Amino acid sequence: MKKKVLSIFLVSVMAVSMLAGCGSDKKETKSADEAAKSAGYAKDAKLKVWGSQEDQDMLQGIIEEFKKENPEAEGWNIETAVVSAADAKNEVLKDPTVAADIFEFASDQIAELQSAGALYRITKNKDEIIANNVENSIDAATVDGEMYGYPNTSNSFFMYYDKSKYTEEEVKSLDTMLAKDLGAGVANFSMDLDNGWYTSSFFFGAGCTLFGEDGTDPKQCDFNNEKGVLVGDYLLDLCTNPKVKNQDDALLLASFKEGKLGASLTGTWNAAALQESLGDNFGVATVPSFTLEDGTIVSPSTIVNFNLYGVNAQTKYPAEAMLLAEYLTNEKSQKTRFEVRNSAPTNKKLAADTELLSTSPAVEVLSKQIETSTVQPSIPQIANFWSPMEAFGQDCIAKAVTKDNMQATMDTMVEGILSKLGD
Repeated sequence: MKKKVLSIFLVSVMAVSMLAGCGSDKKETKSADEAAKSAGYAKDAKLKVWGSQEDQDMLQGIIEEFKKENPEAEGWNIETAVVSAADAKNEVLKDPTVAADIFEFASDQIAELQSAGALYRITKNKDEIIANNVENSIDAATVDGEMYGYPNTSNSFFMYYDKSKYTEEEVKSLDTMLAKDLGAGVANFSMDLDNGWYTSSFFFGAGCTLFGEDGTDPKQCDFNNEKGVLVGDYLLDLCTNPKVKNQDDALLLASFKEGKLGASLTGTWNAAALQESLGDNFGVATVPSFTLEDGTIVSPSTIVNFNLYGVNAQTKYPAEAMLLAEYLTNEKSQKTRFEVRNSAPTNKKLAADTELLSTSPAVEVLSKQIETSTVQPSIPQIANFWSPMEAFGQDCIAKAVTKDNMQATMDTMVEGILSKLGD
């Protein structure tokens, strides 16, 4: 389906390009020049856009549409190159003067990029961008009250399940799921138990905070408070439960395919493979609630981060770059990205379009999941978070942790999270 949509999109773009080429003359060129001049833009701007390998054809198509809808950009030289959002920060900071004018980056990179002076502060149509995108995506694009990124897609996780093993009602509660007998050799539930991206959702759901309420205080983390210790006890129970497996993406995909798994946590990137494996039994749901030993029912709050587009502070064409970056992330372009790449939109209208989202059950559930998600902190201290969380998960799996020493274990984990970078 995605290939078909992309083909139609690119054919229409090529047709528009051919028509534009056949009908161009000096009079039209002059009109385009006048449009650029009246709008305050350079008539011959040169811009480079970075994006993932998978996005290249789509980006080129969107850029052609941008030129068609913005006559002032007709003479601009816009090229694309391959640098993924995950790698953007490292590549930009190597030498911002030779980096792309516009680049996609993961929102947890924003603090370091802004601190290094690599991001241009958004000054064009800021209020409109804020109004058009969901609030937590705007928060992720903001540093010290100023916007430095254009929200584009959201990224978190949720639960996939086998409908032949669970009903829609049963998958609302992990306690209910784990109480069910699925037969010999079949795991009821799996997740990456030593990966803080997943396990942190249990702490956030219980009210714990990482780097303070707004995620900006590197001296604050209360995962070792009373509720946090109970969450630690619950995660230990999961690790020692024979009905639960510790699985990364490769293992969970194989288990679902073999019919040996009831449910697991992962993201939209595995939707196509799981839909193929499960067929009519393909099910998706938000992360289920669970019950702590004190009787508290907790709904996990998953970490969410966003892919943003940023403008390089070193660009020679900031006004032109902002115009293009805004177009790359507007409602129309986000819809194209959803249709072609199965990406979850941050645009409010698209996120609320149930008819559109229903064409991708995984994205539809993700859109519900992020309503209660916790935005991943972007301060540099986040680099200290992952290793202590991984160590805690591994110790639980190895049964090196007990409920008797859970408080001391959690204290050590938090101490590691709050230690100085590089220590």
